[in-house]
Amino acid sequence: MGQIDNINVRRSWEEYPKESGTEARWGVLYATLNMEGHIRLSRVTHEAMGAPDSYVLLYDREREVIGLRPARLAVEKNAYKAIDRGPYGGKRVSGYRLCREFGIQISQTIRFHHCRMDNSGVLI
Repeated sequence: MGQIDNINVRRSWEEYPKESGTEARWGVLYATLNMEGHIRLSRVTHEAMGAPDSYVLLYDREREVIGLRPARLAVEKNAYKAIDRGPYGGKRVSGYRLCREFGIQISQTIRFHHCRMDNSGVLI
């Protein structure tokens, strides 16, 4: 922004419309996977999954797709704890071992802006 020389100049303002039917980034299912193997879920995503205390990490080799299934930490053997991430309700799940086991190499954070849940409740 440049310096304003004359505040009394007549301006031709254009109003930027708010798009109807679109959600903000944090209002839709959203997740990331970073170079350290941390899977981060937005609060909206975690709540849509039923706000579980943990997740089972899944991998489809054929399609190279990661899935998260809600789990109960004390009940399921392969459940990874959902750790609080920040003050807004986001969660973090450690996916480092999943990445190492399946040869998933991450060179930068990958953002999944439009995650989907399948019919069995697995986040794709």
